Amino acid sequence: MTGIAIITAGREDAYQDYLQSVKGGHDPAEFDGYLSEAERDAVTDPDTGCVHLWGTSVDSKWQSVAPGDIALVYRGGKYIAQATVVRTRDDPELAEHLWRTEGNPWDPENPWRYLTFLSDVEEIGVETEAFNDLVGYQDNYIPNGFSRVSDARIRRLEARFESVETAVNELTGSGVRIHEFDDDTTDDDTATVTNADLGQRLVDASYDGDRYDELEELVAKAFSRLGFESRWIEGGDDTDVEITAPIHSIVEVKARSNGTLSSPDATRIAGHKDRHGADHAIVVGPGFAPAAIEDADRQDLVLLATDHLQEVLARREQYGVSPEVLAPYLTEPGAFQDDRLDQLDEQLRTRLSGTQDLVAVMEALQRADAKEGTAVNLRLILKGMYDEDRVPDEHVIEQSLNLLAHPSIQLAEYVDGQYQPTTTTANAKVALRRFGNFIDEIDADDEETDV
Repeated sequence: MTGIAIITAGREDAYQDYLQSVKGGHDPAEFDGYLSEAERDAVTDPDTGCVHLWGTSVDSKWQSVAPGDIALVYRGGKYIAQATVVRTRDDPELAEHLWRTEGNPWDPENPWRYLTFLSDVEEIGVETEAFNDLVGYQDNYIPNGFSRVSDARIRRLEARFESVETAVNELTGSGVRIHEFDDDTTDDDTATVTNADLGQRLVDASYDGDRYDELEELVAKAFSRLGFESRWIEGGDDTDVEITAPIHSIVEVKARSNGTLSSPDATRIAGHKDRHGADHAIVVGPGFAPAAIEDADRQDLVLLATDHLQEVLARREQYGVSPEVLAPYLTEPGAFQDDRLDQLDEQLRTRLSGTQDLVAVMEALQRADAKEGTAVNLRLILKGMYDEDRVPDEHVIEQSLNLLAHPSIQLAEYVDGQYQPTTTTANAKVALRRFGNFIDEIDADDEETDV
């Protein structure tokens, strides 16, 4: 959940600290000896080349601030700036190094040790009344010291707007708008466009630089259709799409009229990944040059061409393959190429075969007498039902029986040395749909065989 932190710069000395540390920022060299190189790079704003931060001596509200939160700066009846929280750090030595300077009211007994690192600092001009109305504060509320809007108020904001980011964007006229997508989305476009149509639109838009915003939204929708929770970050300067579950990945979206991305900006993307606390970084584009493909693994990036994303969408629609199954193929560093698609197809074929065996064994159980529910007897029954190449061997039948009788499935039970069905084959097929849409494929194959 994205939060809202409030920084107060009412006193003149606090305002000067705002001008120096938040608006202007510090030279990254000032942090040598206090931050590692990786930590320094992570908190350096790539657009300004500076480190922007604020310090407070009160940790009660600061403890709840997290990367990705929105920070608003208050002074003199207005909110004068907004920024994005990059990370937080408790570091009294660094705070003293930065701010124990002549003319600054530094208190060694109460240092500004609780640091909030920021990026994307923008000046705004929002009256307190407008902000109070947005979050539900009383009209005369004035922030006093470092604070954070309560989670209850944040949840109400999320209920009124698509996201907290969108709410603040509408208030300030700057920042990003977040559009949440999930597999249950029912807007007109998602409800009527098939995966095939969505995939083709993806491919077409990736070759047209004038459709960049559309492409970002289509990519977010595509990952939603694949079963992931995704969000389109409209107007963002760092990343375009974020996948939040069941994996956490940023997605950079690139359009190229010539169909080829020569080289992704790996350093910049790594910074975006770190800022979002993501585990993976995926680059989606129409295609990639050989040099980019060779470097992807070394750069810990996944390169995903839009035509391959189109193919994955098709498999999702056909088989209902879960995001947990897709995730390893979409997050392994390197380029998603035909070999990964082949591996996915092989796994799907294996699952299809396994589901065929389960249905066949269930049908045999339905036909068997009470004392015939063994792997040996069921194989004889199956030989009378199917061609030899469709009949599984005894070991596979035994495995299928164990699975059907598993407490989590309970489509069969083991009684007096024999397996017996607990429901009909039709009901079993409904239950087995948790394996994906393979049941539909089996029914289709059976219909063709009957013809």
